[in-house]
Amino acid sequence: MEVLSPTSVKLDRWKKYQLYEKAEVKEYWLIDPVNESLEIYLLIDKHYKMQGVYTKDDTISVHTLTGMQIDLNNIFI
Repeated sequence: MEVLSPTSVKLDRWKKYQLYEKAEVKEYWLIDPVNESLEIYLLIDKHYKMQGVYTKDDTISVHTLTGMQIDLNNIFI
């Protein structure tokens, strides 16, 4: 899980993305507090595939923790 800030966007969106993919981290989240959005990437066949982009009005499932759901209204307040 990475929280984007103006000074870390390039690092989080590209370099860490590549490092986590290479390390085979199963689920990668990019949280954008300014736009109140969340991007979820899942590792499939050793490459990340975007699962979706979500906003504060969504409830998301955590794929690596079966049965766990997070209401993003509780995150973006």
